[in-house]
Amino acid sequence: MRDIRGQIECPAALYTLSIARKKTVLINAQVLRRLLDEKEVKQWWLARRIGVDRKTITRWVSGQTQRISEENIAALAAELGCSVQELTVQDSLEALGSREDRWKAARRLQHSNLTEMVGPSYSWELAESLIRSTIDPEMPLDLQAALYMQLASCGIYTHKHELVRTSAEIAMRKASEAGDDAMVLRAETMLGNEALMIGELTRAISFYEKALKRRDQFTAPAKLAGTMSNLAVALHMRADFDQALRMFDEAVSVWREAEPVISMSTAWFLKARLHAELKMVDDAMAAAEECEEVCRIIAFRKSANMCIAIRADVASIEERHTQAEELARNAMVVFEETPNVSPETNETLVRVLRRAGRTKESGLLIRQLIQHDIDDRYSIARLHLELARHEMLEGDERSAGRNVESANELFTEIGAPQRVILGLPGESYIDFKRTG
Repeated sequence: MRDIRGQIECPAALYTLSIARKKTVLINAQVLRRLLDEKEVKQWWLARRIGVDRKTITRWVSGQTQRISEENIAALAAELGCSVQELTVQDSLEALGSREDRWKAARRLQHSNLTEMVGPSYSWELAESLIRSTIDPEMPLDLQAALYMQLASCGIYTHKHELVRTSAEIAMRKASEAGDDAMVLRAETMLGNEALMIGELTRAISFYEKALKRRDQFTAPAKLAGTMSNLAVALHMRADFDQALRMFDEAVSVWREAEPVISMSTAWFLKARLHAELKMVDDAMAAAEECEEVCRIIAFRKSANMCIAIRADVASIEERHTQAEELARNAMVVFEETPNVSPETNETLVRVLRRAGRTKESGLLIRQLIQHDIDDRYSIARLHLELARHEMLEGDERSAGRNVESANELFTEIGAPQRVILGLPGESYIDFKRTG
């Protein structure tokens, strides 16, 4: 038989099969199983939603049926809230080896310090893909919980707060089912971290304080110190400065017992930022130096780069504006290659330039920052106050007042009423006239 499309002979059955394959895709059964498990989706419910028999879903999940229609894969992706690409592979060689291979890889990940492995290279997107490819719902619950905690860590460093929350919640559920109290504790502190990422201070502080009541369950000094440091940050953001200072001091005493790690460098940087806000310049510089030393030991540049902003802020506070501006511009250069610099750190550079009289440039920068898609409402509130300062210099007190109102609303929403101010902002938070 002649085929008029290609003018070649092709048996009818073979041509029909080739057309069918073009309209079907190879489903990734492992990913489908994981998504059903993560989202706690029942197979019967999914079958009803898509309009297929429940046994069909079972065959997809088990891998008994390897190819499904493009229509069905699109419906699956829509119901599971993922992309079609995530649910498919190009051919059978793209699967991640055998189950035994995946489980061995998962065990190695379970007992690895992912932060220290990935941190210096900052290949967190790659790490996320690797972890997702190893998770198997048929693994032991403790192993699944550990992998989801690793996935949550990826979310912290890539600023994906939804990934942090969903992964930590799944890890908590798996750990609870396995009776692993230490892992439940880690998941709770991770949920505190997620709340802190988006400025939900009341929720973050609640998780941290609950965790610290079980200090004996922390498996390593660094994990305890990290939770204490994060609580100190939340207290700082809430403007409970005395409590934040005490908690940082307590955290430092625990950090002294731990080996230098990335989390330690972050804690020293955040401590320096608190001291700078309180105009405790000597303490701020001492904390920045500690941060830079830890970064040197562990070959981690991010926190050390951000300390340039602390040094610029301190010089600005002391009215060494030429030096402060030079440091701020140096920071801008290194920040171009520094992943995920926080809006608050960028705000510091804006403030330094404004104090140095570069108001046209700093005004443009603060407006650009506000236009960014930022999840952290605390940072957004700070940006509104800095914009208000610029508008005051421009003589537009009405607009400045509106920005103060926006900031006050956000501070109230996130559980930081101490940050609310009356009137227009001064140069520093500790100069504000507060309510109450």
